[in-house]
Amino acid sequence: MFNFNHLYYFYVTAKIGGVSNAAKYLRISQPSLSSQLKILESNIEVKLFEKKGRVLQLTPDGEKAFVYAKRMFDIAGEFAESLKSPGEKMTERFHVGVSEQVERPFIADLLSPVIRDNRGKTSKIMSITSAPDEDIVQMLRTKEADLMLTNKPIYADDVVELASVGAPVNLMVSTQLLKSLKIRVSRNTSIQEFLSAFPGGLVIPTYKMKLRHETDLFFETSKVRKKISFESDILSVVGRAIVDGAGCGFLPLPYLLEEIKLGLVTVIGPKSGYWKHSLYMISHKEDDYDDLTKDIVKRFKQLDKWS
Repeated sequence: MFNFNHLYYFYVTAKIGGVSNAAKYLRISQPSLSSQLKILESNIEVKLFEKKGRVLQLTPDGEKAFVYAKRMFDIAGEFAESLKSPGEKMTERFHVGVSEQVERPFIADLLSPVIRDNRGKTSKIMSITSAPDEDIVQMLRTKEADLMLTNKPIYADDVVELASVGAPVNLMVSTQLLKSLKIRVSRNTSIQEFLSAFPGGLVIPTYKMKLRHETDLFFETSKVRKKISFESDILSVVGRAIVDGAGCGFLPLPYLLEEIKLGLVTVIGPKSGYWKHSLYMISHKEDDYDDLTKDIVKRFKQLDKWS
């Protein structure tokens, strides 16, 4: 007879794809998970996995076992759901995982109209979580998340890119700070001219952020130099520091769109941006997606109007 915990470990490993990913999800070590899977194989006297190159795949017997395991754990899930009170059953969530590399307030600007327009059409609670990319991909695989927003392409067979946009990146500075410094800018003001006249430093993301590497590359290729006065790995802090006049900095236009509309921030550079910062909407593979997903993807694609 086998241990049901071992069967669950097998189910998760087969569903997620690979011992490494499954161990992270189960919060146990890879050697421990591998050992548990071997015990299961020994108890049922069947080989469930085989290595093909660097990829761990189910054997024919493993595929058969997975079908039964899935059926068992689906029924267990239905049983747990049936025990919930009516109030608990109504708290179904639509979960959006946001990469730590993406600015948070921008997400609220993107999703708030969706929540407003779907009021009364769905009982789902919109749930937004920020986490490292690899954690959100795992959540997609186990269907704990419905969508992922990131600034990096995800290459995996079990997830799919629903949309991508290129957001223009421009130099931004507090309008009030410009007035106090009596610096005038126009569409024709070059970045070299502005940075030479601007006495403050750069407000910039830290090295762990993709946007920082893009900024460094821009400085290298354009032969521009400027001291750094402030850096953070929280992009909303970078944005707030620019608005508050701590310095100037490069951000995608959607990240400070409201502040730009209100005239709090002045944008320097071409309308198309100095470069494009890519954003991606990722999900698990489905034959069709619900209306909420389609609405979010539609609004996300509208970000291209800034390109």
